[in-house]
Amino acid sequence: MSIRYALLIHFALLGGVTLSGCATSRQIVVDYPKTETSILPPLKGQASVTADDYYVQLVSEFEFKGDNSLKGGCSDVGASYETGDMSAALLFNIQNEPLRFKREASGFLYQATTGKCNYKLETKKAYLTPWLRLDLAKDTLLEYRFLTSNNHEANLSQLVGDINAASSLMALTGVGTGVALMGKLAGSWVEATAAQPAVNKPSSSAKYSSETHALPSGVMLTSSGGSQNQSRLPVYEVVDAGLKIWATETKLLGEMRVYPEWVPSLLLKSAVDGMPDAHDLSLDELWRVPIHTATGEVPLQQVIDQAMQTEKPNLNPDWQNYDAVESQCRRLKLVMKDLGFNKFDRNAVLFYFLNKSADWKNFNISPQRAMADAIRPRVLEQYRSKDFSGCLAKEDYTVMKSMRLPVNTEQDWDDLSSNRQKKEDVISSVQSAGRQLLAALSHPDKDEMARQLYPLLLNEKGGNGSVLLQNHLGNFGLETLLQVPAIANDGVVINAAQLADVMMGLSVDSYSCVRPAQEQGRPLVNIGILLFATKPGSLREKGGALEFELVQGKIARLAFQHPTFRDFEQNITDFPDLGGCRIEADFLNKLH
Repeated sequence: MSIRYALLIHFALLGGVTLSGCATSRQIVVDYPKTETSILPPLKGQASVTADDYYVQLVSEFEFKGDNSLKGGCSDVGASYETGDMSAALLFNIQNEPLRFKREASGFLYQATTGKCNYKLETKKAYLTPWLRLDLAKDTLLEYRFLTSNNHEANLSQLVGDINAASSLMALTGVGTGVALMGKLAGSWVEATAAQPAVNKPSSSAKYSSETHALPSGVMLTSSGGSQNQSRLPVYEVVDAGLKIWATETKLLGEMRVYPEWVPSLLLKSAVDGMPDAHDLSLDELWRVPIHTATGEVPLQQVIDQAMQTEKPNLNPDWQNYDAVESQCRRLKLVMKDLGFNKFDRNAVLFYFLNKSADWKNFNISPQRAMADAIRPRVLEQYRSKDFSGCLAKEDYTVMKSMRLPVNTEQDWDDLSSNRQKKEDVISSVQSAGRQLLAALSHPDKDEMARQLYPLLLNEKGGNGSVLLQNHLGNFGLETLLQVPAIANDGVVINAAQLADVMMGLSVDSYSCVRPAQEQGRPLVNIGILLFATKPGSLREKGGALEFELVQGKIARLAFQHPTFRDFEQNITDFPDLGGCRIEADFLNKLH
């Protein structure tokens, strides 16, 4: 038996119709599918694909492989085909039981009449399913049916036309529209199309051949990731010269390819690396995104409002009420998941929904703002406690961050708290020593003041109870108070009793709180400063600033400071609240 003869029998068994007699005929046959499996690529930063990553849409497309017959000429010279009314059609049947989704779609239609060039081949790219979230798409079953006939009563052209008309809505979900039917909306589409005219099946008397086969699922999910299947159905043209078997000719016309298309988001633009980007949007923009339904395009907000949900979300809650916002966030999340939105689209909407809440903005505080002294550590802890855990899981924050949204994950909060604690550690020793110094200086009795100052002071030259005193305020009678002829530029070492004499002689009216000194916006670990205002008649009118320096936890140096030596006035203006000490402008004005 020749190879060509065996091949013809093989094709005939696959669905071609062998016409009787000696007449020359041409027919179309479809070979069994060849399936190619490949790994569904994980998104950036992920080891494998999860069920919530992608949307999938099954597509069929005819790829031509053979030559156009018109290239061979269409004159009467050469073979012609004596039998007419040859027709063939490839149809798809798609089902997804969990979504109540059922439909038919056509792959191609072929018709031929008498004559070499009197034929018609209609192919198109067909979208077999709407966009479905990956975990919903895996339940989609796909069959193909190949019909052939040489009887005009079969009217396969009418059959294909009816199927195309019944599924015309699916054309809206193709490339370029961006958003398609999802989740339970797919079921509503089925209900809407049920009212359309029924597809006219071939009559029972029509003579046609039919065979049906199942294709493997377009996507598969396992615990280790996902894979995708692409099926190729070779389509051949067979010319049969009747009993002249040696005249049989088989040509490959092309392949019907069935494959999945996938996207990580339907509502958002994607970055170069494929990860959706949601950083430059607003809730109003997302609410207006069109969703294709059986009744036409419907804004996303209206789709959510009309969702068949027991507890519909209130999209405009009391934004000042944390519990109310958290509760409505949870409802919105469940509705969007039920509608078939994946983790990227859900969390983009949830972020901008929550962004109207002050508690949400506080929880996602920036590192710069978290380090500001106006926000004390106990306030930060209050911010962190309102983490919307009744709505969002840790994974939700990770997804938001991957879309360039400014959120704080658990690790971010650990880093914020750690950095703030380091800052508090830097200034805590200054604050502690400063509070003790302030308590001693505020005592009205000179002897008691000296007694309390003694354990706080330690200078290397003078020993316990001594301190280096410097004066940058100018000549206000410090030498007189200390009963010394002159004070060198680097200062003079005095004891606690002498310091008490100086402070009592200045007639201090009031002190500010103690704050760490700063350089280039950073608090110094061992230098603090406090302001003092004097009473009328004081040797130093209107007061000044007193700076202290710590060495091994003791005050080793004191300096009466002028703003030209330590720009404390500008620092107070730039950082009115520093280290828990807030100095108001009214106190600063007393020094002028």
